[in-house]
Amino acid sequence: MEQSIESYIKNLVRETLGHTLGELQVQSDRRIYVIANWKMNKSLTETAEFFQEFKSSNDVSVVVCPPTQLLYPTQLFIKQSGKPVDLGGQNVHWADKGAYTGETSISMLKDVGCEYVIIGHSERRQYAHEDDVLVNKKVKQAIKAGLIPIICIGETLEEKNSMRTEQVLSTQLFGALKEIDSGDFIIAYEPVWAIGTGQSATADLAQQTHSYIRSVLKQIVGEKAENISILYGGSANESNAAEYSSMTDIDGVLVGGASLKAQSFDGIIKVFAKGEQNS
Repeated sequence: MEQSIESYIKNLVRETLGHTLGELQVQSDRRIYVIANWKMNKSLTETAEFFQEFKSSNDVSVVVCPPTQLLYPTQLFIKQSGKPVDLGGQNVHWADKGAYTGETSISMLKDVGCEYVIIGHSERRQYAHEDDVLVNKKVKQAIKAGLIPIICIGETLEEKNSMRTEQVLSTQLFGALKEIDSGDFIIAYEPVWAIGTGQSATADLAQQTHSYIRSVLKQIVGEKAENISILYGGSANESNAAEYSSMTDIDGVLVGGASLKAQSFDGIIKVFAKGEQNS
């Protein structure tokens, strides 16, 4: 009985805080984003077909992040379609230029029209062994050049099961944002255990985690944290988008597989556009 009463009180407090935060969100300058991460997918033909079918929306900020070799063609397709879409890279090197075979510099991204760049994605951390120090160098490079970094953080299944989620996220945030005092970035919370698995964090769990992330950001950048968009990025799709869009600290989604088809990506955009209009 005592445990059920405790749970009731916690839920009541969370609901009250949710209403308060919801009012604050309306007053803030946070942008709602729906961002596509195509990873290593799509050909030139498939990209052209995507933008022929794609509808988009003016009510949320839409960003498409194709593979590097498709960045310039994608920019041309975007211009040709007249859709309100921005371009983003999936990765960037920390150096201005030099003997770094296979890498992409910040100036190269800017040359093809990028305004955003994903940094520290869990797949980069895993396969390319990127750590918080390297992520920090890349974030500084992006901000210096005027690109908005989409900084990815998230815990593994092992870390989640051992109750270390908050510790991991805090370490990643302080590492990625070392010596950075601006709020010119986006945070994407992508639980590693949910990426590409078909599993996803419940909306309530994601909201709790996003709220914690914002509390850590306040320690790092102060009140600017209220205006920083925090996106959810763990197997987001048309089916769960509505639940995420209703949460006060979830300011959009970073979409993987569901962004490869124009129809499903449009569906997610419509959900968040509707939520923005009703806010």
